[in-house]
Amino acid sequence: MSHRRLNRIFYREITGPCLITLLVLTFVVFTREFGRLAEMLIRRNADAVTVVQIVAYILPSVLIFSIPFAFLIGTLIGFSRLSSDSEIIALRASGVSIWQMIKPVLKVASAVALITALFTCVLLPQGNWSLRRLSHELGFKPLQSEIKPRVFNEDISNTILYVEDIDLRTSGWKGVFVHTSENGKRQIMLASKGDLITSENGRRVQLHLENGTVYDTNEAAPERDSLTRFGTQDLLLSMPEMETAFSKPKRPKDKTLIELWRDRQHGEASEQRANGVEMHGRISLPLASLIFGLLAVTLGISRPKGGRGYGFITSIVVAFSYFILFDLGRSLATEGAIPIWLGGWGGDILLAALAGFSFYAASRETRIVERIVDHPVLSVAGSGVRRFMAHLSGLFRGVAAAAGNRFWDICTVCVQLTRVIDLYMLRNFLFYLIPTLAICMSLFYLFTFFELMDDIVRNDVSYWTVFHYFLFLVPHILTLLVPISILIATLVTFGVLDKTSQIVAFKSCGISVYRIAVPVVLVSALSGAGLFVLQEYVSPYANQKQDSLRNIIKGRPVQTYYQLGRNWIFGENNRLYNYAHFDSKNDIFADVSVYDLDISENRLNYHLYAKKVRWDPATRNWIFNQGWRRDFAGGNGPNYEAFAERYFSFPERPSYFEQEVKESSKMTYGELKVYIRSLQRAGFEVDQLRTELYKKLSFPVVSLIMTVLGIPFSFSMGRKGALYGIAAGVVIGIFYWGMFGAFEVMGANGLLAPVLAAWGPNILFSTAGLLMLSWVKT
Repeated sequence: MSHRRLNRIFYREITGPCLITLLVLTFVVFTREFGRLAEMLIRRNADAVTVVQIVAYILPSVLIFSIPFAFLIGTLIGFSRLSSDSEIIALRASGVSIWQMIKPVLKVASAVALITALFTCVLLPQGNWSLRRLSHELGFKPLQSEIKPRVFNEDISNTILYVEDIDLRTSGWKGVFVHTSENGKRQIMLASKGDLITSENGRRVQLHLENGTVYDTNEAAPERDSLTRFGTQDLLLSMPEMETAFSKPKRPKDKTLIELWRDRQHGEASEQRANGVEMHGRISLPLASLIFGLLAVTLGISRPKGGRGYGFITSIVVAFSYFILFDLGRSLATEGAIPIWLGGWGGDILLAALAGFSFYAASRETRIVERIVDHPVLSVAGSGVRRFMAHLSGLFRGVAAAAGNRFWDICTVCVQLTRVIDLYMLRNFLFYLIPTLAICMSLFYLFTFFELMDDIVRNDVSYWTVFHYFLFLVPHILTLLVPISILIATLVTFGVLDKTSQIVAFKSCGISVYRIAVPVVLVSALSGAGLFVLQEYVSPYANQKQDSLRNIIKGRPVQTYYQLGRNWIFGENNRLYNYAHFDSKNDIFADVSVYDLDISENRLNYHLYAKKVRWDPATRNWIFNQGWRRDFAGGNGPNYEAFAERYFSFPERPSYFEQEVKESSKMTYGELKVYIRSLQRAGFEVDQLRTELYKKLSFPVVSLIMTVLGIPFSFSMGRKGALYGIAAGVVIGIFYWGMFGAFEVMGANGLLAPVLAAWGPNILFSTAGLLMLSWVKT
């Protein structure tokens, strides 16, 4: 066999898996971004070109990992398939050496390394820097979180900002409350309208207010407080993050390779280490592709009976191990725990040692993997597990027998109703579904870990906290990935059945495609029901916990969900409470201010202050100690009165200050429905929340729709196999999630009815799926 023909065989074998893996990896990472990109396109008045630019700027940070990762997985899958079909044995018998197999792979690895180097050395720093500049040019609010209605925002230095409502069409604010404190001076501003205005170069941000009131307080002499009205007023905000984005030097990840080389010996020691680690990482990561190529070939041919499943699992383990070592080494080197060069090259060195050993074993035809698997220790462990499972099975049988013959009668009826075909289809479907979901979750966790690694090391976060974060992230990941996993599993299951002519055999026995699909449809429906239960009873709590843990990892103040804004809370009739501390066990407040506001008129009626406030259960009143009251609503001008102790009756009880305030993703369907009704009675716009409400019902149905859509698509692929099914599933998922995000944002902005925005994609895709299913030859 000529070398050219042999090379074509290897190229063809690894190209398909590599490209499909690259597509899957990129899709999994961008699953979280569809909604945000659609919001930029519609709500923030960014045109389609701008959204494409944002995607282009984000892509390099993803592709520098996904390209080498995809090459490793694709190569290992390809050679594992050749080995499992005994084609490697045939080639070795024909005189083809290990080196002749490795040479074409190393050529591809060299191309992958050059492409990865282009991204790490040129496109990545350009993308990072351009994304920062573009975000300011678009006037994005440089806050850690967006301004949300009816939530106190404390991201602006020395400023508390509260917006009663937001006009979704213009993004303007209605009913604005601003509290500023600096150098012992406190100021409150009320305005009917407001907005953030960013300068053209993005360096300055000011708060523009219209038709309002300014209340200046004097803590030393409260009787001298003043109240003035204004038509328009602009407040220059102190935005440290925005200033550092342009005034400080570039971060290491924003610098090109030349800039890193130039700055490696400039600045403080920590900056030198950061620049050096980044420079070494930019070079070591692309060169890892060469090692991946050598390792993939030698591991792929070392276990003849492994197949593609063995190749995929092995590549996942290798990729996880390398990238964890890569990120951990960089972080330790940045902290000065290990030398800079070792931090950048440690993962490559260990991987090269493993590849060299694997090549030595493969060249001497030493099946090291089979020897490890067949090791006496593992054999003894495996037999022990089998004996334990047999004992456990016998125990369950004994318990069942004790339950009486009635139980066995019911089981017999169930077995008779469950036919062999249903069990066969169910087994095949779950055989692809469970690994697909596990792999997608692994990839999601992998890239999330990469994203947080620097923060974990910099903020000295314990790995137990990281474990808890990943644990509470599971419901969110399942909600995102179960539908796409069901789609891929459906495509692969029916695609393989069609390729192996099993569909023809079923038809010849008089069994239609519709009958074959029943167990798959039932599993999908049960999965949708499970997602709804997860969304209602697990996700609200889990989302709160994972948000809190993520803030700890990121080094941000932990955001409590008991009164967002912590010490600011609105009571009835626009009564605003501000306190320094609340002892919920003894119902005692410290340093309390009560502001009686008339938001519709932008007016402050009175300001009540006390150093200590406690609840009296006997009289059911609040006792204010060492305080004063300043009235502004009287016709004779402001009135000031101090007191040592006074009783006040407010409708808010101590339990009111402990009640939980959540976002829509942290509420059940019933809680969100009640919340929407209360906002509607108050006259607020609730299109966005109503869209979220209907989405809680529509999204779990996606699993069933994916199955209905996947069955006819699997037959349209002909006999192309499982890999094409995976690729088709990812492409369909991209279109579906993109449409789902666009419809959701249009519903939130009033461009579509909320119910149509939530159910529109489901209606379109389910209709298309049913039509295609009706055309399938049964």
